[in-house]
Amino acid sequence: MTTTTIPKYLRVKRQLIREIESDKFPPGSAFPSEYQLLERFDVSRPTLIRSLTELVNEGYLTRQRGKGTFVAQRNPSNQNNLNGQHNLTANPFTVFIAQDTANLSGPAREIQLRILRGIQEALGDSYNGAAIRQTQRDKIDKQTRAFLESTPPGTALLIEPSCFTALKQLLIERSWEIWSINEKTDDTHCVYIDQHHAGYLATRYLIDAGCSKIALLNGPCGSYWGFEARKQGYLQAMTDAGLSINPKRMPELAHSIDSEAGRAMMRQLNEQSVDVDGVVGASDSKAMGAMAYAIEQGHDVPGKIKFVSIDNTLADQAERPLPAVALPFETMGFQAASQAQFTQTQRRYLTACITQICLRPTLVER
Repeated sequence: MTTTTIPKYLRVKRQLIREIESDKFPPGSAFPSEYQLLERFDVSRPTLIRSLTELVNEGYLTRQRGKGTFVAQRNPSNQNNLNGQHNLTANPFTVFIAQDTANLSGPAREIQLRILRGIQEALGDSYNGAAIRQTQRDKIDKQTRAFLESTPPGTALLIEPSCFTALKQLLIERSWEIWSINEKTDDTHCVYIDQHHAGYLATRYLIDAGCSKIALLNGPCGSYWGFEARKQGYLQAMTDAGLSINPKRMPELAHSIDSEAGRAMMRQLNEQSVDVDGVVGASDSKAMGAMAYAIEQGHDVPGKIKFVSIDNTLADQAERPLPAVALPFETMGFQAASQAQFTQTQRRYLTACITQICLRPTLVER
């Protein structure tokens, strides 16, 4: 599954939520039968059952033995207004993103856009009332402070919350509901990707392809938790396969042009005469830069050296399309926003607990 592919059960579920929230199916009304829904959506019965089960679990539907499925009653204060939109005046959604991250280009920008597209899809019409605020990293600028002083507590979606240590603490003090995106946290709700499994999956792909001298071209582990997690996944896959681990095959480098980092690390391996038959790029760009250098040096790719990348934002655009571990950025944004909406409307029924949602990456072979 690529990052832009949405599972069928989730598509059905999202559409039904939109229709329930727009009162196409009013509270208390009988819900269409399985037969009617199967005919309408053209999906398998297990797919439909999964969609309906999640709608029941999330409070949109109720089942009455011997009678059927009905639309759940909702608190009038949480009903959509006459324009079909959620009341965001008292409970605004605000997306916070680091200013320097927002200004990035290339694949880094594509990742942010995919997260924002997921948020937009989840909020639907309500997205018009959701502010996207670019703030300075590690400090609260005057504009952000003025915004918080003039805005009632609502729901904050923090993209990579480690960029906002001070801001997050202030939001907590002001009783905002916080959902962290693309990073695991223990003190706020969060939706993140299993980066450890991403590293494992990419390395396992090369091992299964017959590689044993596998390099990991990584970013600086101290700068981003995901790089360290991918490294640990790589190490686990190598250990599980009984393969020797050479520290020289684990360079770390950052560059303003990510493909140049990949190219430089591949050159380093070549100049140090480090033998490799497989390469994991911690990003598509790193893998593409490294592969380009290997081809320029006359290496047989993918005959003698195989490449795989992590992200799947650009992998299909490489001169030789790369197999890649797809990270579900868009789904991550959607899950954070939709779960935030659910907790907002169902707050009175929920216990005060932290929700952590971990999304699994998938391998895309090319």
